[in-house]
Amino acid sequence: MSELPKTKHCILELKDSWLTIWFNRPEKRNALSSDLLNDIKLTLSATNKDRSIRGIIFRGKGGIFCAGADLEGIKKIASGVDQAHENSLKMSFEVGELFRMINNAPQVTVSAIEGAAMAGAFGIACASDLILTMKDAKFALTETRIGLTPAQIAPYVINRLGFSKAKKLMLLGSMIDGNKAYELGLADYIANTYDEFSQILLNIKDEVKKCAPNAVAITKEILSLNQGIDPKRAAKFFSNCILNEEGREGITSFFEKRKPYWNK
Repeated sequence: MSELPKTKHCILELKDSWLTIWFNRPEKRNALSSDLLNDIKLTLSATNKDRSIRGIIFRGKGGIFCAGADLEGIKKIASGVDQAHENSLKMSFEVGELFRMINNAPQVTVSAIEGAAMAGAFGIACASDLILTMKDAKFALTETRIGLTPAQIAPYVINRLGFSKAKKLMLLGSMIDGNKAYELGLADYIANTYDEFSQILLNIKDEVKKCAPNAVAITKEILSLNQGIDPKRAAKFFSNCILNEEGREGITSFFEKRKPYWNK
């Protein structure tokens, strides 16, 4: 059995051979701070070779999955003078590395969506093997609406939805609910009530239990060979957007609660 790391913004719950990683920044809508990203990556590293852990569930405390990237951190990078380019590259690459680790985890991974899964959280969900959503959950790739690009997320969204559906969500930044996510094939399971939500998770665990853990790990390795994802190149695209005039305007307008200049 793996020794789980000490975490700052995650609660780790190991029960019946399943690990639940609870995002625990409810006061910030579980936004992906550098500490939270590091917590998740440390946990995935610690459990990578542990076949006694049959699956990993990603959930958010406070009734919300995750609001996406910590925009306060992005604002700080965008407004910086020294090393802004290097810092933006580093931040984007770290997010891309998280998606890669989730995608390549040898265990079955499940994103259990309540409340909202925005931007980077959309990426976490799409990098997971399975997505369960409440019917009233909200999904959106909001990057283009604030002058950014879902560079690290794009390959996972395309792999899950197909090119045409993924393109529409990424270009328009439209919000969809859990019902629409299920209809599009984004979500694998949908629940109308919390009791149903819990029961579906139990059913998934029961199905996974029937499968040999090493066979699952090898099958996931085979599947990952077709991903063709380049986090370094994606980081360059994202960095260029952060440092562009539009990126700075988009972040500023978000915090000032106004429309950016291209939406007037």
